[in-house]
Amino acid sequence: MKQRLIQGFFSGLACMFLLAGFASAQGGELVAAEFGAGNRRIDVTQQVRSFMHDGVLRFDVTDQTFGADPARGHVKELFIRIKHWDGNVEEFRFPEYAHVNLVLDPDRGYEWHDRELHIMRAFYGGAGHFVDVTEQLRGMTREGRVFIVVDNRSMGGDPDPDVRKMLRVLYWHDGQRRQIVVPEHGELRLP
Repeated sequence: MKQRLIQGFFSGLACMFLLAGFASAQGGELVAAEFGAGNRRIDVTQQVRSFMHDGVLRFDVTDQTFGADPARGHVKELFIRIKHWDGNVEEFRFPEYAHVNLVLDPDRGYEWHDRELHIMRAFYGGAGHFVDVTEQLRGMTREGRVFIVVDNRSMGGDPDPDVRKMLRVLYWHDGQRRQIVVPEHGELRLP
């Protein structure tokens, strides 16, 4: 009996880590960005936002990119803070000359008066291994609804055979931005 309790505890703990790892993988909104070294940093939030296209950030970290050198003669870093769907804020660090490639939530294109279902982002996977299934889910929408069993077949493959996966969907419906997380073998019903 005691062994089952311990095994259940560790299984629950592993599931929590799986959920936390997946939540931090992709998605979220840009909170702030700073460029520099040590205490010599400048706020580049607006410039980084200008590089976002349909929720995707892709650019190289250089003095030329930001038009300034806040710490001349030092190797600089870009610090990007992202607020995830669950409210947690994560900081990403990119060294000078690195290439930034982050998939975030789209920040435009949906208005409060839209009542229809719009799938903004969808990711399937776990433990940091995921695939973007946004277009796939959009294609499964019938008469403004989606109903599927979430598994490797319906999601188009298995991003990591060794872990239990989940589907995380950020969507817009009835004038509100919403999210849902469905475990592998669970049912997704939208709206």
